[in-house]
Amino acid sequence: MSPRFRLIDSAEAWREVAPQVRDAAHLAFDLEADGFHRYPEQTALMQLALPDGTLLLVDPLALDDLAVFGAALADPTRTLVLHSGSYDVRALDRDFGFHVQGLLDTAIAAQFCGLRRLGLGNVLRARLDVDLPKPKRLQRFDWSRRPLPEDALEYAASDVLHLLALADDLLTELERLDRLSWLQEECERLSEVRYDAPLPPEKAFMRLKGVRDLDPQARAVLRELFVFREEEALRRRRPPHFVLGNRAMLEIAARPDADPSRMKGLGGLARGGGMERLRSAVRRGREAEPVPWPRSKNRNPWTPEARGRLSALKEWRRKAAEGLDLDPGTIWPAAHLERLALTPDAELASLDEGTPPWVRRWQWQTLGESLEAARRSL
Repeated sequence: MSPRFRLIDSAEAWREVAPQVRDAAHLAFDLEADGFHRYPEQTALMQLALPDGTLLLVDPLALDDLAVFGAALADPTRTLVLHSGSYDVRALDRDFGFHVQGLLDTAIAAQFCGLRRLGLGNVLRARLDVDLPKPKRLQRFDWSRRPLPEDALEYAASDVLHLLALADDLLTELERLDRLSWLQEECERLSEVRYDAPLPPEKAFMRLKGVRDLDPQARAVLRELFVFREEEALRRRRPPHFVLGNRAMLEIAARPDADPSRMKGLGGLARGGGMERLRSAVRRGREAEPVPWPRSKNRNPWTPEARGRLSALKEWRRKAAEGLDLDPGTIWPAAHLERLALTPDAELASLDEGTPPWVRRWQWQTLGESLEAARRSL
């Protein structure tokens, strides 16, 4: 049965429903962005479920003022339920400057209940025996299209249809397991996440897999190709991977004297002067200063002894996770174990260099003594 919803795509419609959103004690939330098809990416649809069963699909591209919603998100007395909400929190910050206070992430809650498969469909099936249909043809839909077809709207509405019931179910289970404080801490950390802009292309090219294998002049060409691709993506409002793929850039950089127009998959660049701009980027790279690979200033600290300690610590984590019926990655951060393996005599808390700290309060309280005992046995 398709969910019943109301599409809010005018200022008048938003004024009508905004008081319901403002006064709701609990809200389920999801959003859809257009990043697979458009560049820069933007939030193109927001889905809300209210406690009385009302489903609202809010079109932010049609609305100028969503301040009521921003205020609702910032109210710590209101619970906003999301599933795997890290992206959503960042997108709300990026596109609207909205920040969430009373956040409850059902994926985190499900993880603390012992579930391993944390996609929304898997969790709904495991906890509520609900099947969530997800047609493949809509999984990479262009959400900036207007008007949005009915099947796409139904697809979007289904993501919040059961979220409030799922949250209630998971909270009951976590109370039984005495892990509610774990969830609260993780959700508080998630609420502090903010959008970080990607590296500019002049720096991002050095992170491409395969760049180390290029000679220094080819790296200079690759850098110019990254700049070209970014400019072209903004010009066309299309994601960078639609303009020029990573493999193609590596091939062009490695053979800058070859004619790029003969390469497969570059047909779209032939239109609108794109191919000539590509050739200009290659020329700039060939004339630029070579880009050497940075030399490591430090010796490799991973001696056989340190690797052995890390292996023992990971075994401790595996056994501890087994006792809690949780995934090992959930119960203790790998970065802290690595620091401990490299400096086994240091005080445990002093090794946490994360901002915010890698190790959570609930982890110290639950497993701190056990880790100290494991460290003494190294």
